[in-house]
Amino acid sequence: MENEMIMNFGALQVSQIEVVQGYVKFKAYEDVKKQAEKLAEQIATVEVTEDNVKLSKKLLAEVNKRVKDLEDRRIIIKKAMLEPYQEFEDQVKEIVGIVKDADAIVREQVKSMEEQERLEKEKQIAELWHKRIKQYSFYDIIPFMDFAKPKHVTKTMTLQAVEKEMIQFLEKVESDMQVIYQLPEVDNHINAYLNTYDLGQAMMIVKQEQERKSQIKKAMPTNASDKIAYLVSINVHNEKELKLLEMILNNHQFEFTTDKVVL
Repeated sequence: MENEMIMNFGALQVSQIEVVQGYVKFKAYEDVKKQAEKLAEQIATVEVTEDNVKLSKKLLAEVNKRVKDLEDRRIIIKKAMLEPYQEFEDQVKEIVGIVKDADAIVREQVKSMEEQERLEKEKQIAELWHKRIKQYSFYDIIPFMDFAKPKHVTKTMTLQAVEKEMIQFLEKVESDMQVIYQLPEVDNHINAYLNTYDLGQAMMIVKQEQERKSQIKKAMPTNASDKIAYLVSINVHNEKELKLLEMILNNHQFEFTTDKVVL
């Protein structure tokens, strides 16, 4: 039924629009044109003086009046000629408006339906994400939105394709994390990595930050208190205690010297 209505509407084309060609005949055109050219030539050659200025103005006013009469007639004829078209234009705009209103309603319904489908697919992908990421040690630090992309919820990408890409993403993160765990300043490397998901770039960011801190430290003025050394005496009674004490001091980067004293 709907297809039949569309076909019937489509058949109402320009073939059923009757056009009667308008006709305007300016019989005196050539004569009036010659008169205008001759008059213009005469006006251009007239030298205006104190004696003829009033007469010249009067003649020009008369000429302009005749020209205005001709121009007014042109406007009246144009309006009369356009009246049938104006009515036709209004009719066409009315029909187009009716169809466009209906088109807008359908488009809004289609948009709403597609949005619901998009949200449903996003929900399915999120459920798949939470199911997959639980298998990895970093499940609590990587949010779903770090993986999700607009293309994942389009009709052209299937859930199977999204899941395949998800597995590749998680496996890459797992591999990169194993490298990061072996690096110094693990927390800094993890933070940089979570902003880029690029291991090489994350390592470069941390390195640049370390260099920046080192430059700042070198540029800082030396505090007199930094030069103060304290002499602390600690007595140990055997080689085992000495080794333990040296290990503790080294771990905390203390400078120290040891002297062996015979008691």
